[in-house]
Amino acid sequence: MQNKITRRLLPLLAVVLALCALTGCGGEEKINSPVSILGTALNDMDRAQLDEAVQKIVDQNPITEEMTVRFLDKEYVVEPQAIGLTYDAASMAEQAFEAGAKGFWHGIFGKDEDAEEIVPSIVWDEDKLKQAAVDAASALSVDATEFAYELDGDTVTVNKGGKAVKVDPNTILQGLEKSLQDESYDDLELEGEVPFAEIDFDALKEELDRPSSDPYLDLAKDPSGQTIAAGQSGLEMDVEEARRAFDASGDEETFTFKVKLLEPKMSVSEFQSLLFRDTLSTVTSAFNASLVGRTTNVKLACDHCNNVILNPGDEFSYNKTVGPRTYERGFKDATIYVADTTEEGVGGGICQVSSTIYSAAVHADLKITERHNHSYMITYVPLGEDATVAYGSKDFRFVNDTDYPIKLRVTYGKSTMTVSIIGTNLTGKKVEISTKQLSSDPFTVVRRTDTSLAPGTTKVKNNGYTGYVTESYRLVYENGKLISNTFENKSVYKRLDKVILENPKPAEPAVEPVTPAEPAPAAPTTPAEPVTPAPQPTTPADPGVPATPTDLLANP
Repeated sequence: MQNKITRRLLPLLAVVLALCALTGCGGEEKINSPVSILGTALNDMDRAQLDEAVQKIVDQNPITEEMTVRFLDKEYVVEPQAIGLTYDAASMAEQAFEAGAKGFWHGIFGKDEDAEEIVPSIVWDEDKLKQAAVDAASALSVDATEFAYELDGDTVTVNKGGKAVKVDPNTILQGLEKSLQDESYDDLELEGEVPFAEIDFDALKEELDRPSSDPYLDLAKDPSGQTIAAGQSGLEMDVEEARRAFDASGDEETFTFKVKLLEPKMSVSEFQSLLFRDTLSTVTSAFNASLVGRTTNVKLACDHCNNVILNPGDEFSYNKTVGPRTYERGFKDATIYVADTTEEGVGGGICQVSSTIYSAAVHADLKITERHNHSYMITYVPLGEDATVAYGSKDFRFVNDTDYPIKLRVTYGKSTMTVSIIGTNLTGKKVEISTKQLSSDPFTVVRRTDTSLAPGTTKVKNNGYTGYVTESYRLVYENGKLISNTFENKSVYKRLDKVILENPKPAEPAVEPVTPAEPAPAAPTTPAEPVTPAPQPTTPADPGVPATPTDLLANP
């Protein structure tokens, strides 16, 4: 029986062996069933050939799908190259080999059109994917925005702004990983919202509120003071009304509310009728016209200050108005104070102009912002009413703190100068300056030898000035009634001794006395007739050399 079965199987075994020889059965492993990868068919390859062919297909077909992450109105695109995204060539080759090595039966009876398509598999760099999630979170996070507003007439529209919102990178990473694992490359939509910013209604009121402004002189456009600009309306915000509008706006990004308009107090015509209507003060001081250099400087400084106009709140600076005191600008040499004496210097005498303006400004009840008294007393204005200046170091400044423009009218005659401050005085206000002397230090006369003088002559180098310490007060009257008495300044004037230069006359040389000889006895003579002696001439006494006239020194 067994032999009979064996005899029947031998022909079949022979056929099998022949088929194995034909299909490589029992030899080198090859795919004998066609497979397709990314649309490219592969067949009749050993494993090494298959691996090389799959890698070539992958290289020729890079992944181009992007993944977009969105949050609110912002988005971030994750590029495949940024995360090292590519097809997994090794995995796909393995799948292809398993599918292609189906046995010799398919090799004999299969057809090329039956090639099995291999499902692509992908790989990415996990570290790069994590960094992409971090970058996306940073780009999509929302910075805080302050509330903002727009004003249109009496309507305020407020944009509420928003608080800062930080996006979680782990949430993005998880979403990207799922999209990659599914090979869907779907966009990732993040949920969330931006809370409204806290609105500081008090700060908003500070920004919005403004007083109304009356008409004013547009000096920037017209320094001559002929152009009047119209007044501007003011605003006043009601905080509680704004809060109610905010509460009623709900989830809206904006809300609106009304503000109160404050109209100017006067019209342009009313302002014009009051402009430069009154003389607030007038002060006159005298100078020695024979001192040509000093007189030139005084008049030049007066010209610079004349017709200067100050709007309410503007500050007058004497140094800025007069400018540098140089020969090129027309200033001359005249007496100035230097250390403990006087000497000639360019611009000497212009302190008389600053002092006269200072006195007028106090009498006009204006606010003084910088003032320095002289080192030594001066005589062209009362003690306590002077103001010395030095370009680049000491200035005289005051502010127009009235409600109307003021104008300086600074004029001069042959030997006097006058400062008038013109403005608007609605109350009939008048100002007096009361100055009391706290102490005095009389000067002494100092004589110094000066051999450059002619022998026996003298010369006054500088006159002496007594030193004083004073306090001045500003007394303001309205309708004859004292309404204020305020401290104005304390002035300290040093003593300046009078210096006389002299060159004494040389002393006469001494003469030795001569002792007369003993007279010889006289011989007796006959008395003669008496003779009346003639009168002998006498030498008049030396009247001395006339003194040199004292030099007249001008006050700086």
